[in-house]
Amino acid sequence: MKCAAWLLFALFPRFFAVLPVTNSQIVGQRTPARQGLGREQPIVKIPGQGSVAGKETFVNSKVIQYLGIPYAQPPLGKLRFAAPVTDPLPSWNGLRNATQFAPSCQQVTNRLKLHEKHYKKLLPPDQPDPGVSEDCLYLNIFTPDGNKQDDGWPVMVWFHGGDFNTGTPVIWDASTFVSKHKILMVTVAYRLNILGFFTTTDGEAPGNYGMFDQIASLDWIQERIHHFGGSPSNVVIFGHSSGAISVGLHLTSPLSRGKFSKAIAMSGDAISSVGSPQTELPVVDIIAEKFGCYRHPTSALMECLRRVKVNILVQESSHIETWGPIVDYETSNATKPFLPLHPRDALNSDDLNLVPLMVGYTNNEQALAYMESVGKENPDGKLSYSSFETLITDEFVSLVQSPEDNSTCELKPDMVTKAVLFFYKPHPPSKDQGVIRDRYLDLQTEKNFAAGLTLLAGKVSKEKPAYVYRFDYRPKTPSVIKDVPEWAGVPHMFELPFVWGLPVAGSAVQWINSDKRMADVMMAMLASFAKSGNPGQQKWEPYTEEEPGICIIDKNIAMSDPNAIDYRALAFWNEYYPMVLEEAMNNCCNMTSSANAWREASYGAAFTEFVVITMLWWIEL
Repeated sequence: MKCAAWLLFALFPRFFAVLPVTNSQIVGQRTPARQGLGREQPIVKIPGQGSVAGKETFVNSKVIQYLGIPYAQPPLGKLRFAAPVTDPLPSWNGLRNATQFAPSCQQVTNRLKLHEKHYKKLLPPDQPDPGVSEDCLYLNIFTPDGNKQDDGWPVMVWFHGGDFNTGTPVIWDASTFVSKHKILMVTVAYRLNILGFFTTTDGEAPGNYGMFDQIASLDWIQERIHHFGGSPSNVVIFGHSSGAISVGLHLTSPLSRGKFSKAIAMSGDAISSVGSPQTELPVVDIIAEKFGCYRHPTSALMECLRRVKVNILVQESSHIETWGPIVDYETSNATKPFLPLHPRDALNSDDLNLVPLMVGYTNNEQALAYMESVGKENPDGKLSYSSFETLITDEFVSLVQSPEDNSTCELKPDMVTKAVLFFYKPHPPSKDQGVIRDRYLDLQTEKNFAAGLTLLAGKVSKEKPAYVYRFDYRPKTPSVIKDVPEWAGVPHMFELPFVWGLPVAGSAVQWINSDKRMADVMMAMLASFAKSGNPGQQKWEPYTEEEPGICIIDKNIAMSDPNAIDYRALAFWNEYYPMVLEEAMNNCCNMTSSANAWREASYGAAFTEFVVITMLWWIEL
């Protein structure tokens, strides 16, 4: 994981058993099957590819689903560890069945984290399971019914979460949202884990294939979504967790320019979530040894890895959780890089794809991950000051490391640790272990989510409107929160049932009316932003660096009062901490700028917090 610990959790089918299935994209003759009220299947002809037959569903009104449409050639054989091929696109004769999801991208399944378990239990019990496959570059289109605008329906493109290791479009049913708000929705599958992000740190395998997949899907949408009634001039990209990181990176990549007109990033910070070729070098050695491949030349290494069976390749590399985007200008000698600059450098140089932006996070992002780490033995999650001090010390010492064995490198990890401890320890001192627990969780939310998202919003706000929210609404349906203690507040992913309309769509639980109203509010705000660039709430003021207002979404929606948001904490992480980190590593060669210090230190802390906290609780027990 390339943010801080536990950061990028999201929703994917590693929860679901993988069953052998027949690929749903079989081309066949038109069948007599009828959808809905006895009507013929809806058919769309895609120039250069072929005709697809979708299916009608009914929520509040008709929604037509076109599922499993290929947007690039299958990334198999020589195309494994390569940018997606879109010229030519896959094509077919006859009528293609587009009524079932394509397999999810290859991944390890059945490893649920606590927040994932919580979300899964809210889904309808008849969730489809198309299995997994290396052949997975497909998208799904949900179109509304009714009279569209002259230039077409607004288009929202969803990049799913999953820490860049797992994930699927399958569990994101946009029918309720599309039906209520007359917006065309597209959900996209893209390569994950080793298949999406392995790099040899040279042109042989430059990395970022999953991000190039996303760009290929945006190109497909720009050129073809009008055939489905969508407007290519009003495309909104949005995502949660690693999907939100993807959105943030598209704001900084020159290759994404002009492919979307608005952006929404929920609970994912692109600024601190990117690696570099230097951080990937140890991974290359590990993979070469794991699969018995020659390390040099890298062409031989890649030939070897392309021969490994895909399920073995993914399974045996799944212990590496740091897969994800890298700054690839040094590795892309044959193609243009996805990230010629680190996102922080792009922000500082004002080199952004400026579009209206909405970002947000929940008020206690890491609470469920923290609960999982401390275990049932400590249901209150209380934290002694000595454990608090040890956790912070171990985490931040691990970030201050020399990039190589260099006796002239003078590190000052204590400088970083002391700064963080000073800011986050309770003042005046407190022996209340609940207070200390809350300060530690504040650190995790502010460092890993709020700081980077508000930094991005502030930069965008110089040219385009930017809106920031904090989601404080805790569900009122008893069965939804029965295993989530009050002190946990609103953890990671708790906004998503409302974003996707689960309370009003029908799910595995019976939602009470106040939760249904919140779902209506969240969907309406996102739809308003997609249509106009404004969330449509009169009380929600734009965010600027001069007036950094954050909207609190709770049973009432209002701009934060002076005590609701710790703006000083956001300034600490965005302004002061990078300077301290640079000073702590100032005498290290290869550390020549604050951006480099941030890049090298931010990456690789993936397991520290989770493992250390678990060890501490064993010690205390």
